[in-house]
Amino acid sequence: MTRTTGKSVAAALLGVTFLVVACAVQRPSDLAQHRWWRGLGPVLPHDSFPMECTTCHAGGDWGTLVEDFSFDHEQETGVALEGAHENAQCLRCHNDRGPVAAFAAVGCLGCHDDAHFGELGEDCEQCHDQRTWRPRGQIEMHARTRFPLVGVHAATSCRRCHVGAEVGNFVPTDTECLTCHRDDYARATNHPGLGYVDRCDRCHLPTNWNQAEVHF
Repeated sequence: MTRTTGKSVAAALLGVTFLVVACAVQRPSDLAQHRWWRGLGPVLPHDSFPMECTTCHAGGDWGTLVEDFSFDHEQETGVALEGAHENAQCLRCHNDRGPVAAFAAVGCLGCHDDAHFGELGEDCEQCHDQRTWRPRGQIEMHARTRFPLVGVHAATSCRRCHVGAEVGNFVPTDTECLTCHRDDYARATNHPGLGYVDRCDRCHLPTNWNQAEVHF
């Protein structure tokens, strides 16, 4: 049986200390090439990040990213960030989805759930704006329906007419005026008593509700 002496214990501890220090003083570019054990972080393997750690990490706290670091995303990755993506937190996109190179190729659906359940294709930018995500060209698209948006209707929220509609669940609505304006019809002049028709557009203009030309 081998006896353990104070000198052997000290030598062992010294060797462990040397290894720890040696790892700690490696250049950041060397550390970036290692795939760390997931339990020790980071959430994304840094195989493709050969750069100074302090470019992204705050000094003294390895788990905290600096709020505004000088990283030219287009120059470093070849992918330009536009619209709301310019201000997105890095880990909103670069997390456990996989390596950067693999993630960059997945497109919109890599981050955004398909609210349309595959019915409208995968090219979200055909309708959506990256800055606000609101669909663009709504007026033009609506012009191809049975009810082109004119006047105040063009500035009205979709849900004011399409009651109960949610993203990816379009609810058609009747195009008759009274479908939306029945309360206005009852609250204003006694239209039935005066024999006025119930077609609002016979007298009212969509640009100004208060101007009307009476037609029987």
